[in-house]
Parts: sequence; structure tokens; C-alpha cells
Amino acid sequence: MPEYLSPGVYVEEVDAGPRPIAGVSTSTAGMVGVTQRGPTDGKPKLVTNFLEFRTTFGGFLPEPDPAIRDAWAEDPTEGGRWWLFPLAVKGFFDNGGQRLYVKRVASATAQAASGTFGTGLVSAITRDAAAGAKVLELAHLVGFTGADEVKVFRGSDNVEIGTVTITAYDAGKGRVTLGTGLAAEVKAARGDYVQKAPRAATPSLRFSASSPGSWGKAVQVRITPSVSASLPVLPDPNEGPLFVTALAAEAAADATSIVVNAVPGLDPDDLPDDVWVLINERRFQVTVAQPEAGKVTLTFPDSPTHALWKPGLTVRRVRLANAGAGPKLRISGSSRLYEGAAAQLDTGDRLSTLNVVAIEPDDVVTFDADTPAQVFETARLQLVESTVDTRFTDPGGGSVTETFRNLRLVGDAPGTVTGTLASQSRLVRATALDLSTDPAEFPTPATGSWLSLADDGDDAFGGLDVGDFVGTDGGSGKRTGIVALEDIDEVAICAVPGVWAGTVESALVTHCEQLKDRFAVLDPRDGLDIEGIQEFREPFDTKYAALYYPWLVVNDPSTGKFVEVPPSGHVIGIYARTDVERGVHKAPANAVIRGIRSPGGIAQDVTKRHQDLLNPKGINALRFFPNLGQRVWGARTLSSDTSWKYVNVRRLFLFLEESIDEGTQWVVFEPNDESLWALVRQTIANFLTTVWRSGALAGTTADEAFFVQCDRSTMTDDDIANGRLICVIGVAPVFPAEFVIFRIQQKTREPQLV
Repeated sequence: MPEYLSPGVYVEEVDAGPRPIAGVSTSTAGMVGVTQRGPTDGKPKLVTNFLEFRTTFGGFLPEPDPAIRDAWAEDPTEGGRWWLFPLAVKGFFDNGGQRLYVKRVASATAQAASGTFGTGLVSAITRDAAAGAKVLELAHLVGFTGADEVKVFRGSDNVEIGTVTITAYDAGKGRVTLGTGLAAEVKAARGDYVQKAPRAATPSLRFSASSPGSWGKAVQVRITPSVSASLPVLPDPNEGPLFVTALAAEAAADATSIVVNAVPGLDPDDLPDDVWVLINERRFQVTVAQPEAGKVTLTFPDSPTHALWKPGLTVRRVRLANAGAGPKLRISGSSRLYEGAAAQLDTGDRLSTLNVVAIEPDDVVTFDADTPAQVFETARLQLVESTVDTRFTDPGGGSVTETFRNLRLVGDAPGTVTGTLASQSRLVRATALDLSTDPAEFPTPATGSWLSLADDGDDAFGGLDVGDFVGTDGGSGKRTGIVALEDIDEVAICAVPGVWAGTVESALVTHCEQLKDRFAVLDPRDGLDIEGIQEFREPFDTKYAALYYPWLVVNDPSTGKFVEVPPSGHVIGIYARTDVERGVHKAPANAVIRGIRSPGGIAQDVTKRHQDLLNPKGINALRFFPNLGQRVWGARTLSSDTSWKYVNVRRLFLFLEESIDEGTQWVVFEPNDESLWALVRQTIANFLTTVWRSGALAGTTADEAFFVQCDRSTMTDDDIANGRLICVIGVAPVFPAEFVIFRIQQKTREPQLV
């Protein structure tokens, strides 16, 4: 009860009446099968079209080796043609399916492909250069010093072109100047690169395919150092003011002093003894005289060589950032850094590698080594991290590429190489072995810059058995096989296409019977005759599954040949299409089968006389009719209970039960009295009225279509005392017009009297 303790205006929300029940989806399917690739752990993955399936799970599977194929295909009781699973998925989407959860099945002995990086320093050439050229443009200068001897390699075959020495660099443009010209031309498109020092075989980082199977041998990985941030170095606070001036008079070549205009800040009383200026991008040490008549004389103690300088040339002071070598610098934007970060200090004439030890107040950063003796405010501190590129070319067509930038090399938290790939990459996972924070010992393959994951990848189809399809229950997110479909409450139709093993199909039926919110479509063995399919059907008696016969004929895009495929994928697609177009109460029959060969898309011809034997036993036929095409011609379950012999009736009740279950959860722990009972009655009656108006229930009025009782007649005092609210619901489903009978008789003409 609300409390009113002081005068005032009180605004309260009041329930307006019964809460609406939303009907659950009935067209979401779940399938379990063998795929080329894709996750084997975690919950089933949702795909909404066949392209998305191929991106996640790969393309069509080739027929396995004859020994493995025959062991499965010729086993009448525990066999299957599991390699046809992708074709069944395609059939689902061809026939109107829109949402499919897929759980990949893999052999327990399958292994993921892998590869290991050593260490070294490699930088790709990013722009072509002719023989004799003395300038190269590189992907990065991380790990270089600016005065390095490097070897140039041809990327196509990793043959050495020659050895050159770097004499100068421009880190911003990735450009280096060489002491001697190139021995031969270099080409970026060929993958040419430079290498500093020999590569070491010491294992640093191991990559493996994200899931087991031989598919991973087609995966390639590249990891390169990258600059995530370039942060300005701040001047020492004791350095005094900045000034920018210009030459007041011409300065002869190699002059030991110059005259500049007096400007604020250019006063020897405000400046330290050690003053440096930039002229034509060169740095000079100067002493500052007292201003006279608006002019100031700057003297060069070192008598440097320089060209003739014209009046008006800019002279700008550059301040020191440190007072001698030491482990500390003030860095603008130091919040971008973190303890243990690798960094490279660019002073303009030298590149130095440093590691961040601590970040202190006032932007002071402490490193693990001393900085150069003179660091100016023009220097930049570059945060060194890594970029991982992956690529995979599907033998069946298509490709997948990924790029992950700004990754920390060390650690396994989010934002690191191992952590990011584990959570985001569809292709690879990484394991740190012996990583160094020194960019000169960066993870590098033995040759080139890309590493193929050529080790260990194996599908191990010889070790695949029916237990892999049934699966195990390791808890939410850790289930496998059929059991994993329990993780997805939205699944309403399920199948294991191409597998007729009794153990697997019994497990699928049991799965549906236990959860009581989904329906299974079973596949028979291929090539069965009329007697064979009747024998195959005999072990089943369930109202939660249906069986369709015979198999279908489709074109396999990977080979261009026609193959027979199990019907379950196509049929479940028809279930989903019918549910969307008409509703779950419409029998999924007398519907055209799409995506099969025309004509001849049904593997065996089923005649009316054949179906006279099959239909009473709950075997749904797939038939061809002239001028009507190839259609599903049956809608019966595998139940011996005639009340549940129709697929649409069983699935209608699954829809009603699940919708009411999810839509009345709010009732739990409410006061169990007449007001609650009335609210429950009205809530369910409103929902069933909507269902009746959609045509799913029989009756000319709502009272004829259903009833809802929830009162003293459905509950005793003992029920109420034990916390039980009992609501009795009755509905009249619509049954399909399976037999359409027209009785025609002769009528004798009777004369009419005028």
C-alpha cells in the first residue's frame, strides 16, 4: 500500500487490466550437422540466409574418402550421409526459411591448424622504387634507429636483392634515405620488404585456427608493429618562453652570427644559457645578446656550415624537454599510455625504444631506460602496438579477411592480441609463448610476412561417430550436438539432416519430448523402397516428430552434379514458409518443393497406391503431379494416438502452450485470489480470441472455439494452500481436409407442370 504521510500531490500508476500474451515464433529452426568450419563450442549460431551460413560455417563438403563414406552410407541402422548437411541448409533457405540455429558437429579427435612465429624485424615496402634509387617508403619504422643496415628481399620468393644502409628517415611518412642505391628495382605489389638483422627461430607467438578441421590450413596470418598514437613531448617548465622571429638582415654562408627582429620572449634575462633554434628545419645552438634598436644578435658557438640566408627567414626557438639524460619526460596526452607499454621516441635524428614504467601526475612518464641527453619539444613519443591481419580463401568460393588494429602484444585481456582474437576473430586464436616488448624482436615468420597455418589441421572424419551428433550436456553454453539446441528457447523445428542412425533420431525425438516446445523432422535412409520405408518407420511412436519419403535430387554447386539429399532441410523450410504465410494451424502440405531438380527432383516415384500404404502409417510422401509440380503430400506425425496424428494440430498446441507459458510468467507469486483468477482468465481468453480470429480454431463463435476456467471449480482449498493456481483451457483445433470427397449421383428429370 502506498503511504500518504504529508500533504501533497501523489501520482501513481495503475494496471489497466489483463496483460497481453504475444504469440511465440514457430518458424525458427535448429539443425545439427557437420560443416567445413565454424565454432564447435558455445551455443548454436544464428544464420538468416545461406550466404551468412557460408561465411560462418563454410561451403559445401566434399564426399569423404571411400572407406569413411561406405562405413556410414552402408550402415542401415547407425549410418548417414552427414556430408550433405550444407545442401540441406541451402534447401531450408530455398523453401522460405528465415532463421536457423546451427550447431556444428566435429570429431572428438579433430585438430585445429596452427603455426608459430619466431622473432625479427621486417617492414614492407609500400611504394615501387627503381634500381639505383636512394629513397624507400616503408610500412613502419618501429624498431629501427634511423641508422640501420637492412637487407632488401623480393616478396614473391624471398630472395635477397641486396644490403643497404639507412642514413636518414622521416617517421611521419615512413620514408628512409639510403647511403647507396638499390641493387635492383623493388615492387610493393610483389610484397617486397626490408629486414633488419637475421630472423630468430625462438617461438614468440602461436596462432591456431578458430575451430578444428583441415580448413585452417588455408588461413594466413600477419602481425605487424604499428603506431597507435604519436604524442608530443612537452618542454621542461624551466626552459622559459617560446619565441618565433625572422632574420632582420641577410646572413652570409657559414656566418657565425645572425641578426633577428626583437620579439616577446627573446630576452637573455628570461632564457637559459642553452638556447636552440630551428632555421630551415635545422637545429642550431645560439647565445642571445641584449636587444638593440629592435634587433637581437644570435651567435653560433659551434661555427656551423650553412647556406646564404635571406631576410625574413623564420627563426623559431625549440625548447629542451629534459635537462640531461634521464628516465623521465613530460608527454602530452600521457593518458593514452599504460604501464608496460612499448614506445619509440623520435627526436628527428634518432629513434629510441623505451618501455613505460609509470605514469605520474603533470604528464610525467617514467621509462625503463634513460632518454637521449638532448630531447626537444619537437620530439614525438610513439605508442607501439600491433596490427593483426588474417585471410582465408574458401575452396568453394568466397573469402574472409579481418584486420584488428591497436592491439597490445602482451597479456590476454581485452585489447590484447590474444584477448581480442579470442572474442572477435572468426578465423584465428593466439597463444603467447615468449614475447618481448622490444620491437626489434617482434613476432615474425621464418620467411616473408604472412604465416600459413599449415600444422596439425585435421578433420579426423574417421573418428566421427553417432555420439558426436547426440552430444553431451556440459551446462549452458557448453553443450554439444543435439543437446546444444536446448540452449536456444526460440527453436520450434529441428532436424539432423542426412543422419538416419537410430541412436541420433531417438535422441532428437527425446529432446523434443522433454522440452515440449519443438517438433522434429526425421530423415529415412536413402534408396529405400516401399517395404523398406515401412520397416524404417516401425520403431517410432511419437507425436513430436514426422517422417518424409523419399529423398530429393538437387544440384551440388561445388561439383555441378546432381545428388540425392535428405528431405528434412527442404521440409523444415516449407514448415517455416507456411507458418509465415498462413499460420502454424495450416498443414505444411500441398506445398511446392523449391530448390530441387525439375523435373525429376524426387528420388523415387511415389504413386497413389504406394501412398495408400504409407499414409495410414504416418509416412508423409513427396510426390510429383503433372501441371502441379513436386509437392509435399502428407501432414501426419509418427503418433499412434489419433488425437495427434496431424502435424499442424500438434504444432498448434505447441504454439499455444509456449505462448501461454511465456506470457503468464508475471502471475507467479501474485496473491492467489479471485481477482487474480479473473485476470488470468481474461488474459488467456483475449489471446485465444486472437488465435480464433486468425482461423486457427474451429467454431463460429469464440465460445465454440475455446473455454478458459480458473475458479473454485478448478482448485481446491488444498491446491490454494499449497500455492497452486490451476487454469483449465480447452481449444478446438482445425483439422486439415485430408480427404476431399464429392458424392455425385444421377438425378431423374422431373417434368414441370405449367
